[in-house]
Amino acid sequence: MAYFVTVGTIGAITAILCLGVNISWGWAGQIDLAYYAYVAIGAYGAMVLELPKAHPTATTPSSYVLGLHWPFLPSLVGATAFGGAAALIVGAIALRRLRGDYIAIITACAALMLTSVLSQDDRLVGGYIGIYGLTQPLNSVLKLGPTGYSYFYLGLCLVALLLVYLVLERIYRSPFGRSLRAVRENDLAAAAFGRNLYSLRLRAYALGGAVGAFGGALFANYLLAWSPTAWNILEVVLLMSGVMVGGRANSRGVIIGSVIVLSIIPEVTRLFPLLTSNSTIGPSAAVIIGASGIIVMLRFRPGGILKERKVVDHSQTASLNATSPTLTVAERSNG
Repeated sequence: MAYFVTVGTIGAITAILCLGVNISWGWAGQIDLAYYAYVAIGAYGAMVLELPKAHPTATTPSSYVLGLHWPFLPSLVGATAFGGAAALIVGAIALRRLRGDYIAIITACAALMLTSVLSQDDRLVGGYIGIYGLTQPLNSVLKLGPTGYSYFYLGLCLVALLLVYLVLERIYRSPFGRSLRAVRENDLAAAAFGRNLYSLRLRAYALGGAVGAFGGALFANYLLAWSPTAWNILEVVLLMSGVMVGGRANSRGVIIGSVIVLSIIPEVTRLFPLLTSNSTIGPSAAVIIGASGIIVMLRFRPGGILKERKVVDHSQTASLNATSPTLTVAERSNG
């Protein structure tokens, strides 16, 4: 059961991360290669907010900024705000005059710059060593054993996933969500109808960064440590694969795709070394199966397992029907 609890916890957090990718890529049509940098900012942010002041010594040389020793929940909110603010800054530059592939290049450069800075400067978040020493959140109050706490944190992550899903579904159906998808489909037509393209894209980009940071904070509190080796641009490709397989712009599909691509396939391929004489075949098999699945989906079902749902504004339909004249039988028969 401990194995399934671990897989379930990581799967729930990964699903949250995929929902964040879906905002910028699925809703707005923007390829964001800096996304995992916001995940890292959320993880680092949660740790420097929760940990006490750093006291580096010869045996524990880790150093970091802040060290405010906040409780878990305020730290979670603060880390989410850090990620949203970082995405707002990067998006303000990348989205001003750039589109398509150029946004992907700029965001990739931003992620690489952040990686270099955080890796080289030991004073910010521990450099290559990273940050460690975080205690299990809320367990000082709950006082659960290892098994009980693992169940508790799994439940916490599932509740967080449900809340993120419900909030994003509400935003998806809101005027902002409809306007954002209109910009994705035809930005010239949306601009002609008075939509502020830059503002819509920037708000979506910042929202995606905040969701990513929220997932990163949960991840750091599960791992109790974080370092530059825990995140890179390739992680974004894996998250995008989950979104693509599940169905872009469909939150339920994204969750299904993340479970298949990032949980089921890697865990199933762990069994391959037991069936063959090759002890290192597992990771390679996971890549081959995952890539093959993506190719098959693009060929036969490019919309994903669950295609994007078309939301109908019933209030607008009702108002149009109310204002349109009612034709008599004679008028209908006359054309």
